[in-house]
Amino acid sequence: MKGILAAAVTVAVAVATIIESLSCVQCQSWDNSCVNVSASECPTNANNSCISSTANSSLGATLSLYQGMSCSAENCSEETSTVTAFAVYVSDNQSFYFASQCCQEGECNGTAEDLGPRQGNATSNIECAACYGPSETSCAGNAHIHRCYEGEQCVSLVATFTNETAFEFLVLKGCSNISDSTCQFLSVENKTTVGRVIFQKFECFNLSTTLPPTVPTTLSTTTDTGSKASLASLALASLLLLGLLL
Repeated sequence: MKGILAAAVTVAVAVATIIESLSCVQCQSWDNSCVNVSASECPTNANNSCISSTANSSLGATLSLYQGMSCSAENCSEETSTVTAFAVYVSDNQSFYFASQCCQEGECNGTAEDLGPRQGNATSNIECAACYGPSETSCAGNAHIHRCYEGEQCVSLVATFTNETAFEFLVLKGCSNISDSTCQFLSVENKTTVGRVIFQKFECFNLSTTLPPTVPTTLSTTTDTGSKASLASLALASLLLLGLLL
């Protein structure tokens, strides 16, 4: 009888293990080599969710394409279970795109690698400091002011992109179409880790351009005309007074 019970327990444990096992694509790459990688079973210490992150940019040689796909011990949250995506524009032809998704029951397939066309037009009154580089110093060395499009806000971030043997450090500032909820999620006081991407700093803010007031030329003309009229009236009154005295 004991033997039968022991066998039943063993079978139940085996079935539970099979049911709870999770397979994810596990790959980190800077050269698009994760495209044809198949999902594999996750280790027991990271068997709760799959994380897929993509970073694509036109910032010169900096992170032209980064792919980070891994298993995670964390459960997906409301913020991470949907595709988290945003773009940061340093100039009209220099941009950075990031997308990430957490999947609880299998391989993620919702992140895109395309930056897509910039939406809206450059009629916003928001201007941002814009630059990028592997350090704060290098970013500050090429900083300039970039006017945002409608619906964009200023973003300043510091992030580390890692794989098994190396990492890349990115300091980035510019205009972004990031949503308020995503910004709030990434702007927590401590470091925010999304898969193999660590956001060490993330700030969103709006800076409205304040231009000096322009004084219309008609205002000066009106003031001068008024002054001349006052002087003429004063002169006429003086002559009348002089006539009465004589």
